[in-house]
Amino acid sequence: MDLETFVSETLQQIVKGVKTAQRHADCQTARINPVDQQGFVHVKDIEFDVAVTVTEGAEKKGGIGVFSGVLGVGGQASSNTASSSVSRIKFSVPVILPTK
Repeated sequence: MDLETFVSETLQQIVKGVKTAQRHADCQTARINPVDQQGFVHVKDIEFDVAVTVTEGAEKKGGIGVFSGVLGVGGQASSNTASSSVSRIKFSVPVILPTK
C-alpha cells in the first residue's frame, strides 16, 4: 500500500467511524465530538507515525510499502538478494470531525 492510499483511507475511515458512533450513541448520555457550549467546533490533529520501506531486488521487481504497527500492510520484492531501507515519517493532519 502506498503512503497516499494509506493516509487517505485512514482519514476516511476515521470520519466514517465517528459518524457511525454518533448514530449509535445513546443521545441522552453520550456526545461524540460535540460542539462546545459556545458553539465552536474544534480542530483535531490526526497523528501518523509510519515506517516507509523501499525494497529492491535482483529481478527488477521493487516495491515501496507503508508499514504500520497496527495494520502490518505493505509490499516487498520477490528476490532472495533484496536490499531494503526503512524510513520513519511522523506527521499530523488537522481535521474537523463531523458533529451531530
